[in-house]
Amino acid sequence: MATLTLDIQSELPKAIRWTDAMTKQLPWAIAKAMTESAKKSQAALKVQTPRYVDRPTPFTLNSTFVRFASPKNLEAWVGFKDFASKGTPAAKYLQAMAGGGVRRQKASERQLVASGVLPAGSFIVPTGATPLKLNQYGNLTGGTYTQVLSRLKGLGEQGYAANVSSSPRSQAKRSQRDYFVGRPDGLPLGIYARLGKKPKGTGGLGSPKGGRPITSNLPRGFHTVFYVTRQPRYEATFPIQKILQNTFINTFGPNLRNALERELAYQASRSR
Repeated sequence: MATLTLDIQSELPKAIRWTDAMTKQLPWAIAKAMTESAKKSQAALKVQTPRYVDRPTPFTLNSTFVRFASPKNLEAWVGFKDFASKGTPAAKYLQAMAGGGVRRQKASERQLVASGVLPAGSFIVPTGATPLKLNQYGNLTGGTYTQVLSRLKGLGEQGYAANVSSSPRSQAKRSQRDYFVGRPDGLPLGIYARLGKKPKGTGGLGSPKGGRPITSNLPRGFHTVFYVTRQPRYEATFPIQKILQNTFINTFGPNLRNALERELAYQASRSR
């Protein structure tokens, strides 16, 4: 009968060293797997966003960041950037879509209320009507908002003067694109744009042939460019938490196995 003899004494020190090394490296492998899964979750959210947000801008699509895990802090997460040099941070306007609730006033709305142009608590919603065309993402540009606010004197005198040119060409364009707040012809309160060239009108008071033209009572067409509403309330329509959580759970196992396999290969190469 053949006899098989196993000499584990010579291999035991190597096994102990390998076990110790793997124990020390395990937190690194877990941290690596968690970070990779967080990155996958971030990518999945970016892919899914157009399903819930109509024509999202590049700013919205790239509004998340990943906090990496470390061996001493086994925690990785995806967050929304809460700062924007211009405009509204994505964290604010996506929060209402993710959890429902009300929308906060934008800076432009606060300016219109503070300047007395709109009643307290007013919100504005662009209609996309001429002459305020929406861009490819269904939004108005910041420059367009500034133009309307300055025409309504919602920026204060300094901002108003800075956005009005004295050139003949600018003045001619201004006469064809004028804005006002009101309820014309019994319509709801809104921001309207007058259309067409300003009528010549009549002479000023006491000067039939001269003076400043009086055009306030002369007929002129208009379009509704902004609805004025109360605070909008949103339903939860964007399952951000579910997308992130499901992607993380589905990818963490494979990522951890890959990290451990790479560490096993490395330790095996060192023990040769």
